[in-house]
Amino acid sequence: MTERAIQYGKVLFELKLASNLIEETKDTFVGSRPLIEALDNPSVKTDEKHAVIDRLFDPSIRSFLKVVTDNKMIGQIDDIFEAYHDCSISEKNWVKATLYYVSKPDEIQIANIKDKVKKEYNKDGVELELIEQPSLIGGFVLKVNDFEIDRSIKGSLEQLTQKLMRR
Repeated sequence: MTERAIQYGKVLFELKLASNLIEETKDTFVGSRPLIEALDNPSVKTDEKHAVIDRLFDPSIRSFLKVVTDNKMIGQIDDIFEAYHDCSISEKNWVKATLYYVSKPDEIQIANIKDKVKKEYNKDGVELELIEQPSLIGGFVLKVNDFEIDRSIKGSLEQLTQKLMRR
């Protein structure tokens, strides 16, 4: 994600538009890669791009999308929406975390993980993304911001290999 995409995401957040409008707009782009390609295409005239935006999107978000398109950032719209989402999580005093696993944890384990992350980061909540990753062989990897806890068999084997190679 580029710094410019982050800045556009922050601007979108500061517009204080309804979250359902943001989601609808995001879904429109996610569901239509050709739309992004058309708005990103330099051979398509600006007024034609604006006409498409006017036809497809709610009036309250049109100006923002036109600026994004005019500044050739529409190709990074997914990152802009992600940066927006990061701002909304931060405003709620939450933190994002990702759990990579082999065997999906049950609800109690998930609740315990969230509680530990909340306490560790002094946050009110945790948005936990669960991703199955069989290549870990067993165990899990938890990523929060730039911090990683690797309790996987694969990670343990890699650490053992590094120790043996140093000898």
